[in-house]
Amino acid sequence: MKKNVLITVGGLAALACLGWLGARHAEHAMLDKSIESFRQSLGSDTSLTYQKAWPGMLGRSVKFEGLVLRQGPETLTADEAEISKPSTSGDDSRRIGTLSFHNFQLADPAGSLRLDSLLMEGVTLPAKADDQQGIPAQGLEIKHATASQLHGFISSLQSDISATSVSVEDYGGNSPSKLDAQAVALSTDVAPQRHIKAASILIDGLDLAGLYASLSTGTPYTARNGSRDIRVDKLSVDGTTPLMHVATLRSHATRTDAQEKEVSSLDGLELWPDVPNLSILPSLGYDHFQGNLLLSDTHDFKANIFHVDDFRLDGKDMGRLNLEGEFGQTETTALLSANAADMPVRSMTITYKDGGLVPRALKASADARGIKPEELVAQLQAQFGPQGPTPSPVLASFSSYLSRTGKGPLTITVKPQQPVPLLAIIASAGMVATNPQVARQIGLSVKVP
Repeated sequence: MKKNVLITVGGLAALACLGWLGARHAEHAMLDKSIESFRQSLGSDTSLTYQKAWPGMLGRSVKFEGLVLRQGPETLTADEAEISKPSTSGDDSRRIGTLSFHNFQLADPAGSLRLDSLLMEGVTLPAKADDQQGIPAQGLEIKHATASQLHGFISSLQSDISATSVSVEDYGGNSPSKLDAQAVALSTDVAPQRHIKAASILIDGLDLAGLYASLSTGTPYTARNGSRDIRVDKLSVDGTTPLMHVATLRSHATRTDAQEKEVSSLDGLELWPDVPNLSILPSLGYDHFQGNLLLSDTHDFKANIFHVDDFRLDGKDMGRLNLEGEFGQTETTALLSANAADMPVRSMTITYKDGGLVPRALKASADARGIKPEELVAQLQAQFGPQGPTPSPVLASFSSYLSRTGKGPLTITVKPQQPVPLLAIIASAGMVATNPQVARQIGLSVKVP
């Protein structure tokens, strides 16, 4: 009896060993097949080497140590990597369930990137077009990706970039993507020095792959229809001195074939004198600007018109400025940049309610002439009044406002017969004192309380 038991147990053990050896052989055969499939999916111009490879759980993944991928001038390395469920046939050969890396590094002439960890799910690897077989080019697509401790260098900007964590949803395929990044910093020491930081950045609805292609190739970015949201918290832009700080930046846009509507706001906005055109602040008694900004606009693509529904700027101890108007086709960013000077003005209305700026500006101008503010106002009223040497209804009204700011807002309207660049409008307004007819040419009028 005992002998039979020993024989039976020994037989089972032998079968188990044979089964284990067979499973290991099959497992390694599947491993070799998976690795070869992965090699092929990378393309003939890509090399794959590694120090060690072994199958993951149930043979559904491949794990690597010392992974190195090279494609042209690009080199990707990772201390550890795992590729799950690599497909093996047909169109699915470039699709991968999960890619994960530890101590990931990417080196390229365009820059470098280092991550503590990177996880990508639902990945479709890029492929070049094959005209002979009628296969179009395939861009990189990623359903979901997360990364930690990002550090990079952008050669074209000579800038370092970092973030503690980054997550991306639906990257590629002309899809609306979502990006969520924490503790982001971009820094360049090439003149002019700029150090940009944000506690968090959230972008939802933007084609990130298309934007990346535009930045990397220099081709125009084509916006997609739909909605887009951006939020940035605790944004700061500094040089050798502070330049701009924003507590919260928000932007929401909705685009169709006919138009795009956008509302953007900067809450807790601070601007310092080193920002262009703000060097006058100290002479007015301000160490820097503090306030809020709101911009609501509509692009009418068919009429080729950019309509500012409301541009509102509130300044602490300064006042509130509201602007609305119609301009020739331009971009939203132009209104907040140096390009604003080139915007073709069709019509424009500015309403200003003083909160302390006018008395300061009046005093500074009067001090420069060695007189009192009241005397300066009287001189201006005498010069531009009906009986003055250079009568101008527009400047007479403006002069009267200087002494009655507390009674209500000042309204300035410009409506030229045909669109005129904003810079030309400003230059023409400066000529009204010597040539009052200019006001009629640009449709300039002033309304005071």
